[in-house]
Amino acid sequence: MSLFKNIFSGSKPKHTDFSPGDIFYMESGKKYQLYKLLAVDAAFDCYHVLSYAPLDSLPAVAELPVIPVFIYHSPVDKNGFPNAKLWTNAPVTADDLIGYHEYLRQTQAPKEYIPLANHYYKTGNSLAKEKKYEASIDAYSKAIDLFPQFFEALDNRAFSKMDLGRWGEAIADFSLSLELRPNSLLAEFSIGECYFKMRDYQHAKRQFEIALTIAPGNEHATRYLAMVNDILSEQ
Repeated sequence: MSLFKNIFSGSKPKHTDFSPGDIFYMESGKKYQLYKLLAVDAAFDCYHVLSYAPLDSLPAVAELPVIPVFIYHSPVDKNGFPNAKLWTNAPVTADDLIGYHEYLRQTQAPKEYIPLANHYYKTGNSLAKEKKYEASIDAYSKAIDLFPQFFEALDNRAFSKMDLGRWGEAIADFSLSLELRPNSLLAEFSIGECYFKMRDYQHAKRQFEIALTIAPGNEHATRYLAMVNDILSEQ
């Protein structure tokens, strides 16, 4: 019986228990099929997995980042992986979840998957407080991928990028946030702050002026605009 036929057959061998992030494999002839467990659906005794391209030999763990993805998401009965063996474990990233999130959007009402997006968001906030900015960016990215209208996650992802000095990427996130919530003082001012850090004072001046049209007399925008004007007057 071929590997894929075995997975989707009606046989019910005893399953092997894995946890999210586990990467396991099955052998069929001279081929190795690797899967990454994304989520467990206990209600249906189902694994949601990412499938890598079949390989002729079991790779070294260090090769994981370059193994091509074959299918980004498949829901499979837990019994569909007889004799599977654990290979390694790696964190489930936002990139891993794009197929699973699409599945949730296609099969569930927003009220069912938005709590998961909120969970990602709160995780991002906790990680940012711990100054684990790369991890917080990934958590916010999960929230945004699942619920693209989540402008708060975009703003907070931008702040984590600012904490890492990735000013241009932060500007891109704040700009996306503004598409969802125009006239956001926070986003407009923060873009100005990024330009200020980049020493692009002309663009920074423009942003602080926009911020002041939204909130006339705002203390922070007024102070930064004064600093920019002082710098520009000396050039």
